Amino acid sequence: MKLNFKIDKRFFIIFLSLFIIFFLMNSVRWIYHTFHRVNLDEIGIVLNSGLGVGTDNDILLSFIKKAILNPLVVSLVCTCICQIFRTKFVLIIMYLIASGLCIQKLLISNVQLGSFFQREKSTFYETEFVSPEKTDIVWKQHKNVVFIALESIEKVYGNPETFSEALTPNITKLEQKYTSFENYHAISGLTHTIAAITGFTTGLPLFFTSCSNTDKMIGASGIGRIFKNAGYQTWSIFPATGKFSLKERFMKRMGFDTVIDGEQIRKNLKNPPHEKPFNGVDDGTLFEYSKPIIQNIVKSKQPYFIFMETVNTHLQGYYTDFCRNLGFKQESMQDITKCDDKIISDFVKWMQKTDPTAIIILANDHNQHAGALLKKLQTLPNRPLANVFINTNILSDTTRPISALDFFPTVVEVAGGEINGCKLGLGTSLSKRCENVKTLRERFPDPELEKKLEQRNDLYYKLSTGK
Repeated sequence: MKLNFKIDKRFFIIFLSLFIIFFLMNSVRWIYHTFHRVNLDEIGIVLNSGLGVGTDNDILLSFIKKAILNPLVVSLVCTCICQIFRTKFVLIIMYLIASGLCIQKLLISNVQLGSFFQREKSTFYETEFVSPEKTDIVWKQHKNVVFIALESIEKVYGNPETFSEALTPNITKLEQKYTSFENYHAISGLTHTIAAITGFTTGLPLFFTSCSNTDKMIGASGIGRIFKNAGYQTWSIFPATGKFSLKERFMKRMGFDTVIDGEQIRKNLKNPPHEKPFNGVDDGTLFEYSKPIIQNIVKSKQPYFIFMETVNTHLQGYYTDFCRNLGFKQESMQDITKCDDKIISDFVKWMQKTDPTAIIILANDHNQHAGALLKKLQTLPNRPLANVFINTNILSDTTRPISALDFFPTVVEVAGGEINGCKLGLGTSLSKRCENVKTLRERFPDPELEKKLEQRNDLYYKLSTGK
């Protein structure tokens, strides 16, 4: 057998095509093992906001190694084999094996296409969307509000029958003592953190729209602006860096006058924690840092709306010294969740003492996507999201099917605003006076509703891009 290592154009094309196949296969495999799903909308949004901006360095390095370097080496080896044997049979076998492995990986992965390949156009948004700027809101009271978006906390976490012992006993007690909706689920466009935040603050889902559109919801009006127009001071405080998904810019555009992210908090601490979730701080540090700020806000006597988030239970979770100092082992996701349950509930108790009349809302953003807990969670037929409304008695039937979209008008109404028509964005107020106005999930089965939300739409494009 004569060895011929002369590289020509034909074999460069073979290398390039094999690399594309193996890159796709390894990317899907990496995304699936990291996030336990492949959501093309989420990937597009994160990449478009800037690859590596605010992400953990370990995650980025892992992607480079497994999704780029590994396929590069395998493609080179396969190309060399084709170069050595130079027969169509070997080339065909090589392509069949590579394509078969790629298709197999796509089939076993939980690929969520979202709006990516949706080409059917609709007028759904034109029919259903209610512009906050064109809707009358009469403020009969101005109650203070603290809204905390919880990271991946499901109702079932409080069930000792599912886990050996309840992971969130304190949050579950709050749900039992106060108002909590039993049929709150994430639907398409609201299944990851920044998407759920978009739902809470604009009443809109979040889909990838265009490569030129790095910012999100440029043409939409946010909840911060509604409260600001009503005389409130508006604050957004969260643990991750504001660069991730360009969240700081997003929150300011949604009407929050003061935005404090985890990166700012780290700079202001004399002894910042070793852990850096999304280049920010852990939940315990976030709440401790926020307490004196909130005390000053309360003392100001001006009504306030504070929007906060948690991060400790994101995906595989973050082991923290803060939790170790509280006496919690930091060896598993269960340990992280139990600690976060205490941190959150302790902050709620502190907030109740600091401002006894303030409305406190806990709302989970989405279901858990990865980690050891997922093995048990995936077998459950029903996985509603945790939520609590404290200090309000205006809410209606807690069995209603709802989504993050409905929190948008509901928060306005529990604060004292009365919305003409009971709707804002795509959400419906869950107050008693609006109980005859159905939510989208009450009107449509989830699969049908998700399809309508994902369809191409001129109004949605305008709200998203401002164009």
